[in-house]
Amino acid sequence: MNFALSQRRTDRHPVGLMIVVGLHVLVAAALLSARLKSPPMEPPPINLEPLKPVVKVEPKPTVLPQATQIRLQLQAPLPVIDVDRPEPTLQVVPADNHPPVDPPAVIARADLPVAPLTHPAARPAVLNAGALGCRPVYPPAAQRAGATGVSRIRFTVDALGHVGAAQILQSAGPTREHRLMDKAAADALAQCPVTAGTDEAGRAVGGTADVEYVWKLN
Repeated sequence: MNFALSQRRTDRHPVGLMIVVGLHVLVAAALLSARLKSPPMEPPPINLEPLKPVVKVEPKPTVLPQATQIRLQLQAPLPVIDVDRPEPTLQVVPADNHPPVDPPAVIARADLPVAPLTHPAARPAVLNAGALGCRPVYPPAAQRAGATGVSRIRFTVDALGHVGAAQILQSAGPTREHRLMDKAAADALAQCPVTAGTDEAGRAVGGTADVEYVWKLN
């Protein structure tokens, strides 16, 4: 009798085991079905911004300096000045015969020493008026203005025959052109060779002399 009961219990175990296995299969199938039916996760949205158009910057044209764009203009030709002009008449007069008329103007020459006039000359200095360079050039401005006149100049000379200073005793006239004539006469006088005067013993001494420049237009 015990054997029959034991046999019945043994027969029941496979059925229960199958039920348990079947339940596990159903649970697994349900879980798998739930996973398959769940919606997939959406990826995060991607914001797409339109690309900005690339602005092409054109280089500015190179501006050359003004000096390189303009051709150099040729200077107008200088007027040709005719140097062949009438020369003034030169007259040498004694110093004592012509007292000063206008206030004297002194044209000093610092490069030449002036000897003190301690010994009066028995023989006055002699001006070589015909030497080259003694005759002044007529100032062009004075010629255009038609200026004429007489420039009277007193000059000093040392014992070596060097003209030391020139004093304008009388101007050629009142205008600017006349003053140009006076200056031209004094400049020419400084280039003239002069023979110094001598004293009673025949020694060379300094002295003074007057000269007149007569300006004439032919």
